[in-house]
Amino acid sequence: MQVDGIVDGQVHVEGSLVVAESGRVKGEIFANHLIVNGIVEGNCHAEHIQILANGRVKGKVWSNNLSIEPGGKFFGETAEFPDHEVVNLKSKEPSSTNNMLKEAKKPELKAEAKKTA
Repeated sequence: MQVDGIVDGQVHVEGSLVVAESGRVKGEIFANHLIVNGIVEGNCHAEHIQILANGRVKGKVWSNNLSIEPGGKFFGETAEFPDHEVVNLKSKEPSSTNNMLKEAKKPELKAEAKKTA
């Protein structure tokens, strides 16, 4: 996909996104490969990011492969692109507070024996 005009908002691309010299993106970008020869303002998430000679990027960049040609400009910070997303799962075991509540709700069973004559 190639941007030759102005995009304001979030961009999701499965493959490559090219921001041409006449292109401008203001917003968050998610792509496998990002090539910037125009202007990008916002956070970028891509495995490979190339800032070409006329490219300008301002924002935080998550990538494992960032290259900037002479003349290209980058203003911001970088971070490593995660290999995979980490998700924390809650334990299936009830917490001790839940156990105490369950215990408190249990009815007490009392057996009384009466003698009959």
